[in-house]
Order: sequence, then C-alpha cells, then structure tokens
Amino acid sequence: MFLLGWLALFWIFQQAFIGAVLYPVAAAVLVGGAGAISAYVAYLSALGMTAYRLAALLAGFLVTGVLTSMLTAADPLWWQKHLSALGMSSDVSGVTFNFTLIVGGVVVTTLAGYSTATLAASANTPAALHRVRLLEGGIVLIGVFLAGVGVFPVDERFGIHTLVASGMVVVFASLIVRIRALIPSISPAFAALGWVFLAAIIVAAVLWFPVGYYNLTAVELIAGLLIFSWLIVLIRNLAAVDADRLGADLFEADRPAGPQIQRSGSGQPVSNATDGTAAEP
Repeated sequence: MFLLGWLALFWIFQQAFIGAVLYPVAAAVLVGGAGAISAYVAYLSALGMTAYRLAALLAGFLVTGVLTSMLTAADPLWWQKHLSALGMSSDVSGVTFNFTLIVGGVVVTTLAGYSTATLAASANTPAALHRVRLLEGGIVLIGVFLAGVGVFPVDERFGIHTLVASGMVVVFASLIVRIRALIPSISPAFAALGWVFLAAIIVAAVLWFPVGYYNLTAVELIAGLLIFSWLIVLIRNLAAVDADRLGADLFEADRPAGPQIQRSGSGQPVSNATDGTAAEP
C-alpha cells in the first residue's frame, strides 16, 4: 500500500512540474526519504497491530491495488471481458493486479492463525480444537486460492486460474454453512449475514448466466467484495470474543477474595480478615 501511495504522489508531482528534470542525487534523496518514512510508519503500525487492524489494512490494500490496476489498464474496455483480464498483461496494470492478489493471499493465510489463536487455546476438548482447525484451514484455503489467482494469470494457466478462483467461492460457501457448528459462540446475526451474502452471490451469478443481465466482471466484483467483507466481519467477531474473554479473566483476577471462616480449637468461628477481628459467635 505504501508503494502504491508513493507512486500516486510522485505521479501527481510529475503532472504538477511538467518539464522539470530531477537529477540522480535529488531523486535518490527523495526515494530514500520515502523509504524511511514508510519504514517508520510501518514500525509504528506493527507495534499496535491486531487481527482486526490487519484485516482492515488488507481491505484497503486490496481496494487500492485493484483500483490502481483498473486506472492504469492499457485496454479501457477490459471490464467487458472479466476481472482477471487486468492480470493478463505484463505492464504496470497487470503486475499491480497480480502482486496485490498474491500479497493479499499471504496476509489472509497469516490472519487465519492469528485470529483463531484464542479459540484454539481455549478449546478444552479435542472436538472443539478440531472445529477451530477446520475454521483456520478454511481461511487458509481462501488465502491460498486468492494468491493462486495472481500467481496463475488467466491467459497463461486458464484451468488452474479458474480452479482456484472457483475454489475460493466454494470454501467461502462451506464456511457459511458450517459457521455455527465451527464457532458455537458466534452471534446469530453474523450467521444470518453470511447466508445473505451467499444468496447475493448466487443471485448475481444467475443474473449473469443464464439471464445475461450482468457480465462476468460484475459477478466477480460482487463475489470478491462480499467474501472479503465477510472475512473482515468474521475477524472482528473473533476479536470481540478475545476481548470478552480477556475482560472476564481480568475481572476474575481483580475480584477480591472474601473472608474465609475457620474453626478454632474450641469450635468457635474465627475470621482470617486482615483487621485481625474475630467473627462473633
């Protein structure tokens, strides 16, 4: 995202100073300064990074990368084909599109283990741990398939590209169907939201084929938007579960223990309170 942001800023300066010549030393200073600022901001962000923030950063990165690819596409009518047409070329548009998907897939696979760590640690039965691993595996598969879309461009590996793109939707649908079984503590509203998203994708697909109202690009955009919106909301819900459990643990740790009543040798109750007074018989 830093790279795309700096490229956009440098392009704006290029349009503002048409005809100006930037010498090598000055250019090196500017590039070095941009790299230093990016590294410092990334360091500060990493210090307070959480699963929810990383998911939000992922969403911004994907949107920025895909929009950059759209704006720099050599073919202005790419949208009449399909979304993957952006990655068919070796120019800036194609490289940006494929790079965005690959990095996005890596981040999703990282989020899989990070967001389910608390669920795995609190699983008190083998069955509960197995459910957590299934959820984690599903998120990992979505990330792997997303990266696969960028690794295998549609014009070079049509079969593999179609397989991983379709597999991402299949895994998403399987998680929607089993989400209440995988996470019993998940809210019913979130489970219902998943079904709404899945129904919207199915309706969009039907409007593409056989109705012909939408083209394939619209279906891919709708499916991608809903899938990653659901992932972000899922990670937000998992982060809320983590916060609730952390709050409960802190409450138990801070709650003062009540006075304990002991019996003296004569059978009279004696309190071990800190003020040293004995309980009245």
